Amino acid sequence: MNKAYIIALMVIGIAAGFTMWAFSSSMTPYVDIAGALTHESAVQVRGKILHDSPDAPKPYYDSKIKALRFWLEDEKKKRIEVIYRGAKPDAFDTAPETAAHGIVRKDANGAIIFDSDSLVVKCPSKYDDTKSQQKDKTYSAGGKA
Repeated sequence: MNKAYIIALMVIGIAAGFTMWAFSSSMTPYVDIAGALTHESAVQVRGKILHDSPDAPKPYYDSKIKALRFWLEDEKKKRIEVIYRGAKPDAFDTAPETAAHGIVRKDANGAIIFDSDSLVVKCPSKYDDTKSQQKDKTYSAGGKA
């Protein structure tokens, strides 16, 4: 085999290895809130935004720290306060859920918070499944089609 081919294959191999390493180090795992509490590095947490919960404050913009503050509840009903420093997503006020990227830390008062640097909100669907189920029940109960 020609020396040039061997060198080219080595360069391609090194470039592919570096690309794989860079890609794997940029991956952030999705975890629940309990998992986020045990990680020391950045993670992603998915959950329900507690807009109207009687036992959690409503989301608000904290002008002292220039951040959006809200409570997030995961599928295991564990909750954590999220502090997001960034522009509020357009659909945030009506979004049922979000995925927040960040790290767990203590705030100035010593409370455990999820310090987020990015949010991906789930848009409310205009095709609400509960409405279609209610409509189906009306038809099957003798309503006119």
